This record gives sequence, C-alpha cells and structure tokens, in this order.
Amino acid sequence: MDCPFPVICIVAPGSGYGKTHLLEYLIGELTASGKKVCVLKHSGHEFIPDEGKDTLAHRDAGARASAVLTKGGFLALYASGTSMEQSLELMGTLRPDLVLCEGFKGSPYPKIILLPNPEEFGILPALENVIAVLSEGGVPDWVKVPVVRRREDVLTMVMDMVSMKNRGGDR
Repeated sequence: MDCPFPVICIVAPGSGYGKTHLLEYLIGELTASGKKVCVLKHSGHEFIPDEGKDTLAHRDAGARASAVLTKGGFLALYASGTSMEQSLELMGTLRPDLVLCEGFKGSPYPKIILLPNPEEFGILPALENVIAVLSEGGVPDWVKVPVVRRREDVLTMVMDMVSMKNRGGDR
C-alpha cells in the first residue's frame, strides 16, 4: 500500500524492551509540535467482543465489521481478518501526518528497532527495511544501519521523515 503518510514501525525482539515508552515519548513530542499521529499496535492476543452483546451478535449475523462508539468518543471496531494495510487505510480517513506502529516486525514498512545489547543484533538480517537501531550498548562491526543512542535522535529521524513526505519526497 502506498500511504499518503509515513508509516514507521517501532520493533524489538520481544516484549519489555521499551517500545511503548518510546512511542509515548514520540506521540507526546509530535502532537505537541502540531502533528496528527495515529498508532497501530500489533497484538499476539485475540480480542473477542463480550458474549451475548450486540457487537458479537452483529458479527455472527454476517456483518463485515461491527463497531461501538461511546458518547465519550471511544471507538472499538471489530473486523476479523483485517490486515495491516486495511487498518492503515482506515486510519487514513483521519488524515494523519504519520502512523506509528508498535510491532509488525514482518511488515515492509520502515522500522526502528530497539536493541539494548550487542548480542541481540543478530535479528537484524531477518528484518526488512530497518532504518535505524536504538541502542545504548556496543555495536557489532557488521551493522550497516544507523545506530542512535537517544530517543531524541529517534524523534529527529521521525520528524525528518514526516517533513520529507510532506514535501513530496519518498522514503
């Protein structure tokens, strides 16, 4: 999918690496600067609407998707079989300046990977489109992608990608 907005995935070898904390920082800084940010999180867990509730009944009756919108504006959408691309297309209707993704290591989208320890760099050859590594530790000699040390450096990269896309550039 050729998105009209940048899509950047924040990935790590597993949970507990700080992806969510980095995303919280990026979202706060980007929105403070006036950017419209959407986030898509990958989950290995299945979410099933409450048994006996309308949203599940609508799905069981054959609806492609069922959504709940609360009076406070919270939207929960249930659409089984939805791909990352379809989710991004839906997010596009909100006209974001960018979409940050938590996870999606196997996607073709640009990735920034959190690798705190040099012994974890072995995952890099298995990943496509890694644009940077965030690491506080040593870096093996064979690593060819940029390695940044601070979350502020990640923010600068992300802001540059948004600016480039807004100027009509591709990255």
